[in-house]
This record gives sequence, C-alpha cells and structure tokens, in this order.
Amino acid sequence: DIESRSVMLNIIRNKIIRILKALGASGITKIVLIIILLVFMTLVYASSNAKNISLETFEETLKSKSNMAGMKKCTNRQLMQFMNLDYNSYDSFLYYRSKDAMSADELLIIKAYKKNDIPLVEDAVDARIAGRIKTFEGYAPNQVNLLNNAVIYKKGRYLFYAVGKNADSCQEVFEDAV
Repeated sequence: DIESRSVMLNIIRNKIIRILKALGASGITKIVLIIILLVFMTLVYASSNAKNISLETFEETLKSKSNMAGMKKCTNRQLMQFMNLDYNSYDSFLYYRSKDAMSADELLIIKAYKKNDIPLVEDAVDARIAGRIKTFEGYAPNQVNLLNNAVIYKKGRYLFYAVGKNADSCQEVFEDAV
C-alpha cells in the first residue's frame, strides 16, 4: 500500500513537472498572479460584508457594554425629523439622542435593504453633523469638538454613526457584532 502510494505520487509529480515545463516561466508567472488576484478579491469581498444581525438583539448588547445613560430612544417620526430619513426605506434602525438639549450626543445605526442605499444615509448623517455644528458653534465649543470627531462606520448594509464621549466604545461593540 505504501509502495503504490509512492508510485502514484511519483506519477503525479512527473505530470506536474511536464505541465510546468510546457507552460514555461511566463505561463507559471501568469498562473501565480491569477491565484494571488483571486485570493485578494476573496479577502476584499469577505471584509466588506457584514453579518446579518438583529438590531433589537444588538441594542441589548450595546446597553450592557456601553454607557447609554442620558440617552433616549427615538421614534420613527424623530428619525425623519432629526435625520431626514424615512424609516420605511430601511430594514431597521436604532436611533438614540441625548435627553439634554445642550448635548450633541447621538447614536444611529441603519440597516439598509441594499448596500447601495448606504450613501444616502451617509449624506443625511453628514448634513446632520453640519447642521448641529452650526447650531452649537457660538455657545458650545465642546459639543462642536464632539461633532467634529463623530464616528461614521460602514460595513455591508449597515451604517453606524455616533457622537459623544463614548462613541468609540459603542463603535467597538458594533464592529464586534457585525
């Protein structure tokens, strides 16, 4: 049995050597480059996709792992009012704002139906940040600083946006989930 395996491996090795000789150096280089390209494309595609998570389940994880005190959950109407986003256009969302009108703290996670809906959400977030900076500019420079350091993270069909002192920790919890 060991002898037959050895003979079989020798035959395979000889066939591979013949094929490689027939291809020549440029043929081998082309094959190696194609393999590298395929591996690279697979890695890029895999890294841009996100797990399909339930935002309701994620909300519980977020509350348990980060400080959400001082934040209130917003309604569908408030998503439209403050972010200018129609909740019917998206699979689901989480939107929290500070209970304090003098605070810029907020958190938004949108799960879009399609990945190509995310740029529209990003535009709305950018407009929100610009509007909030204009609002706080004259009298709350610390809030303007928080807005200038807002976290926006996109992965797959998700967009994460957070403003506040714990924005980075909320982002970490989100990245771990998706």
